[in-house]
Amino acid sequence: MSTGWIKLHRQFLEWEWYDDSNTKCLFLHCLLRANHADTEWRGHKIKRGQFLTSVDTLARETGLSVSKIRTSLKKLVSTNELASKSQARSTVITVVAYDSHQVSDKPVSNKVTLKSQPVDNEIATDKNLITKEPKKKEDICKLVFDKWGDMFENKLPVPIKLSDKRKAAINGCINEMKSTRFDFTLLQTWSEYFVHAAKSDWLMGRTEKSDWTMDFDFVITKSKLLKIVEGQYDN
Repeated sequence: MSTGWIKLHRQFLEWEWYDDSNTKCLFLHCLLRANHADTEWRGHKIKRGQFLTSVDTLARETGLSVSKIRTSLKKLVSTNELASKSQARSTVITVVAYDSHQVSDKPVSNKVTLKSQPVDNEIATDKNLITKEPKKKEDICKLVFDKWGDMFENKLPVPIKLSDKRKAAINGCINEMKSTRFDFTLLQTWSEYFVHAAKSDWLMGRTEKSDWTMDFDFVITKSKLLKIVEGQYDN
């Protein structure tokens, strides 16, 4: 039997799928089922924010039909709330911005959030939710680089090397944001920035006129980052 709890911000009421009862039910169920720490089961490595399941299992657990599960899952994947990866006899479901929904027990006041469920200042007591903020710029760059790969594997181009040029670009973005009302030094906020960018049909190549998609180098370009944050690529 599962133990522990999850956090849910009141602005969840403003979420785009909130009035879709089936999709809302499925997403909340995924939040409850997702692992709060990395684990392994029958040879499968399951990361924090992921869980192993199947469409039939989700239907049985939620009381929704298989067709409704498929429809809602497709919606949640389309808006980058969830990622789904099929395996031999199961499916790995990933809550894409899990760290944004289930924040660490470290106060994060004055951080700008871009998703519909912003970070709350309430301090969690579950020690398994602790994630330490990296102190060195090198560590921050590595975490941002890895986060892109985790979020967009099989969806967008994923770089294979964290070059000095890319490190300089990330640090340039950080310095730029420190001079404004934004602060992207926390990995959590970078995650929300990536999720925000992925909501743009143009950046994700979902428009009829172009199949071009953004890549890591695009979003860590200082001028592009500011345009994304300011909503210039929004649909």
